[in-house]
Amino acid sequence: MNRWLSGHVFWPLTEGLRQRDTMRRLGELQESQRWSADALRELQNKKLRTIVKLAVEHCPFYAKRFRRLTINPRDPDLNVADLQQFPLLSRSDIRDHLDEMTWHSCPRGGPQPFNTGGSSGEPLKFYIDRYRQAADWAARWRARGWWGVQPGDPEILLWGAPVELAVYDRLRQHRDALLNQWMFNAFDMTDETMEAYTRYIQTKRPVCLYGYSSSLALLSRHAIKQGLSPGGLGSDRLRAVFVTGEVLVDRDRDVIEQAFGAPVVIEYGCRDGGLLACGCKAGRLHIPQENVVIELLDPHGRPVQSGHVGEVVVTNLEARAMPLIRYRTGDLARADATLTDPSAPRCSCGRSSATLIEVRGRLTDQIVCKDGNKLRRMHALSLIYVLREANGLQQFRITQRALDQLDVEIVSDKRFTPVVQQSVERGLRRRMGSDVTIRIHRCERIAPTGSGKHAYVVSHVKP
Repeated sequence: MNRWLSGHVFWPLTEGLRQRDTMRRLGELQESQRWSADALRELQNKKLRTIVKLAVEHCPFYAKRFRRLTINPRDPDLNVADLQQFPLLSRSDIRDHLDEMTWHSCPRGGPQPFNTGGSSGEPLKFYIDRYRQAADWAARWRARGWWGVQPGDPEILLWGAPVELAVYDRLRQHRDALLNQWMFNAFDMTDETMEAYTRYIQTKRPVCLYGYSSSLALLSRHAIKQGLSPGGLGSDRLRAVFVTGEVLVDRDRDVIEQAFGAPVVIEYGCRDGGLLACGCKAGRLHIPQENVVIELLDPHGRPVQSGHVGEVVVTNLEARAMPLIRYRTGDLARADATLTDPSAPRCSCGRSSATLIEVRGRLTDQIVCKDGNKLRRMHALSLIYVLREANGLQQFRITQRALDQLDVEIVSDKRFTPVVQQSVERGLRRRMGSDVTIRIHRCERIAPTGSGKHAYVVSHVKP
């Protein structure tokens, strides 16, 4: 598809049909990125007052919760600094009060149901509205513009297409073609499919790639092993490889850059919390402060000092159908002084938004399974997707001890019935093979691994 038509006609058209004003917001974000830190903070204060007001008026959960505050949530001078007087919001709060904290008549299509990817081992059902979707996409495209990537530029995604389908939905295929996008299945990484992916990338010569860091690294290692020269997966028009969904480790960054001959850029976000930070050419992760407020807290709920690691707590300023005010993501990150001090020196790239130094999330293993007489590697999310859809699951961990053995630890309630358990087992076998032994262990709690991490998928099988 012609890049101009794709970016200037079909992208705005598809966003409009979805009732998302993404293009207008993108223009606003491109202007506000030149604002001062004080101006960005004042915009946050204004949006915070709006989202708190909507939460009180339309969500019984927040109306009740905020009555216990020592400050007035309707105070016309409410600001970001006052957030520390608001209670933290947990996954359990959402799980137990989902209906009460949802504005069911939110304009532009109302709340849209979603599930987390389960990367914390605690799958969660929640709602997103068109306002937040538009805000996230606008922030994403603004950040891509820093690398010379524009809507309509050819893009290849290495993403979680359903493993049961040989191709994903035909309607989406046609839509993606109009938008110059092509999707590869990160759940199916055999030597044959990776060879096909390699040829397709070389043929299409995308301007950018987007996907899970571990899957892109796996593809890069395959290409190098097959004798591809450095940069052989890239081209003269490849601007960047955007990675998301998990922590980017140095060895993966190095091999991706070697194979593609292009910089690797981190996009940090979570499906429930929103898009939270994007990388710039100076190596910092810029927070879209127009859309979110991020705090980094210690285990006692206190702000950590600059340069220290803390839990990421997000207040989404654009989430209307289901407001998220001081939501604990479970992720760990480290920030510089810009996060809390508007007068602190800004990033050398010239943008004044606050920045994270690094994100310390959870590493995702690759799962290994049999495919006839061969081995097939796939992203661990292919198993996580089975469990996140199951009713009654509060927490889980999958351990692959051998090619034909899966142990699944679960913390569940009464909704996790024998019928639900059988459905989970069937789903896991569809992905792993019919001869796999699946043992489900009910637990009161799931302890961290020996490293202290709350891993959600662990594989002891190396192909």
